[in-house]
Amino acid sequence: MDNRVKPRQKPISWALPLDFPLDDLMATSELLKEANFLLPGYVAPEAGIYQPAVYFNNRDLGIKTVILPDRNVASRLAKVVQGGRTIDNDQLRACAGLLGFAHLLDIGFEPSIAYHELAHGCGNESAAEELGWFRAANNASPQDMLNVALGYSDGVARSYVARQAHIGDMAAPLKRWNRNYIVALKVLELDYAKLPALEKALRLVDWMVNEMIFAGPAMMLAVIYLGSKSPGRKKVFKNKGSADRSAAIDGVKNAAWDITHLSDFVRRINESLAENKVQYLFATFDNHLKLMATLLAEIGTQGASRAVMARGLSQWWAPKEAELIAQVLMEQVERINSEHHVPKTSDDPDFIPKMIAKGERAIIDAL
Repeated sequence: MDNRVKPRQKPISWALPLDFPLDDLMATSELLKEANFLLPGYVAPEAGIYQPAVYFNNRDLGIKTVILPDRNVASRLAKVVQGGRTIDNDQLRACAGLLGFAHLLDIGFEPSIAYHELAHGCGNESAAEELGWFRAANNASPQDMLNVALGYSDGVARSYVARQAHIGDMAAPLKRWNRNYIVALKVLELDYAKLPALEKALRLVDWMVNEMIFAGPAMMLAVIYLGSKSPGRKKVFKNKGSADRSAAIDGVKNAAWDITHLSDFVRRINESLAENKVQYLFATFDNHLKLMATLLAEIGTQGASRAVMARGLSQWWAPKEAELIAQVLMEQVERINSEHHVPKTSDDPDFIPKMIAKGERAIIDAL
């Protein structure tokens, strides 16, 4: 037995300005912890992701933290500084807290996917206007934000003005959104089919391999949605049973944006693992997105393996089904990571529009 006395670790301390609102910051960190709408794209420290000391330490280590808000979170962040009551709106108060928390701890925001989504649905003018308010919120008084979060004030105490935002043409669909939209259309088409859930998932993999490309985040949304014990499935594809088939199509477009947020999160996780100088937090109030983002982040940080996938998928599938799907997915991961793999391409310049038209027609004709 080693009886030598181990040296105590010297506690770390930081010098803060005299007017630094530490008590309010700590109270806000508890509020954010309770709201629990941030998901780390890295292995979280033992202290968690809501402990301010973690970010003071990261700053000393030269590690930057960036928050990726989904569409709804980005809108609420922008809304906080537009006036109006907040005391009875838990999500607005949580977003105000996040703004103050981020400002005081040098945490950045990257909302580009959220504003591509808004521009795609509502036009460039609407996206530019809201982005201007988002930038105003991102530069708001941190104490004003903490006061709103903690209920000391019912809305902001200061008057804010939207900042100018030149965004170009963000309404044009992103290439990756087009791909995700095609996959989402296929998922809903398969869901309409009178087939066992496992058969639907396996057919989707075959379709991706033979007709499209194998897209990890899109596949994850699919296997979660199609799961034999998936809770709250109706919330993924809104209006899928509507007599107004254009409403069903809009629901698929929304799902494609969810996939695009997740694929952007995964891409950034992979980039950050290589450099280890930037850490990403995904912000969403959507429970389905949280579940999917958590699983994708776990795979990204622990490495893709059959065991990790099967364990994650067992939330939505029976154990044997989860193991089979994990095996099939890992075979595809190994295939595309092989040095002999040649990415699929098409010589047809209209390949994507044709695939979209085919998928939309299948949804329109389904009922």
